[in-house]
Amino acid sequence: MITPQDDRPHPVPPQAFMVWKENWVFPALDRRNRIATLFHISLRPGQGEGIFTAKFTIDGEEHRYVGRSPVPRDLTQFQPVANERLRFDIVIPGQRFRIRFDGDDIAADITYDARFPAWDFADGPLAPGESVLGDIGRHVFPYNHYEQSLTHTGTIRFLTGPRAGETVDLSGFACRDHSWGWREDLRFDFHHWLCAAFEDRFIEGSVMQEDFYPHGPKVGGWISTPAGNEAMAAIDTRDAYWMDPTGPFGPLDRDVRYRLTTVGGRTANIIAHIPKSYGRLYLDARSRDRATVYHDVQIFCDFTDADTGERGEGVLEIGKRVQGAGVADAEAFRPKAKAMVQPR
Repeated sequence: MITPQDDRPHPVPPQAFMVWKENWVFPALDRRNRIATLFHISLRPGQGEGIFTAKFTIDGEEHRYVGRSPVPRDLTQFQPVANERLRFDIVIPGQRFRIRFDGDDIAADITYDARFPAWDFADGPLAPGESVLGDIGRHVFPYNHYEQSLTHTGTIRFLTGPRAGETVDLSGFACRDHSWGWREDLRFDFHHWLCAAFEDRFIEGSVMQEDFYPHGPKVGGWISTPAGNEAMAAIDTRDAYWMDPTGPFGPLDRDVRYRLTTVGGRTANIIAHIPKSYGRLYLDARSRDRATVYHDVQIFCDFTDADTGERGEGVLEIGKRVQGAGVADAEAFRPKAKAMVQPR
């Protein structure tokens, strides 16, 4: 039914100002060799490009590659997902994946195998109240999103430097994150993403506060065991000490504790030992006007289950939005890695 108001301009949905992205993220940690690896692929068909990222921390030194390459508008035809340096293959859907990277000073060939079934965040409880994005905005992350506990095996070859010619065999923890939809990362206020692998289980806890859901932080995640996956209902993040929105994280020199509760009432009291991390890999996003940074870091570290004393391993990603004139150019937010960056 047409009303008088329909003759006037209409409100514009938030998605009109967002970018459609399809992302894959593969973090992994080899504790024995103290090597952390991170592959991140972000396809933006509306812009006609994909951003292919490979990051490594090896013996305390970080290496990074960022390449921008053309992608088709129809992503269903873009298989394998690859550019001239990085190739992602789905070997067995839901079970096995392979990533190959050929850099200037490092080459990697890594296979990822499922440890437990994947978890779809759409299967978890919705946050209370409404989101301007509809029900998808009531999930902890406001877009299609699933994750999975994995293991990884493979090799890294050193092509230059003092270790040139050496090959290192990798194995250990990994996980994967696959998401797609309309998104605007600079509208995130903060988030926590805990991925902790123990001998008989995998614990994932996510907390997100963002502009399109006005009712406070949202919670998601699950616990994987041989019996199946169980959704998270609540996560206590009060121990986080880096939440000041006016500046960077700071030294991150103390452990942090999270208390997680599933929908069935199971609890997990997890300590992340971030001061003695194996590596910290940054994924900061910056606004074009340089006035906003979404400060984002993956910290590869050991975990302790405080209730049992059991030790685990994995990654804790934390992020927060920092705003101010020229903040994106501040020294604290400049990449410090040895860069392998492909120019535009």
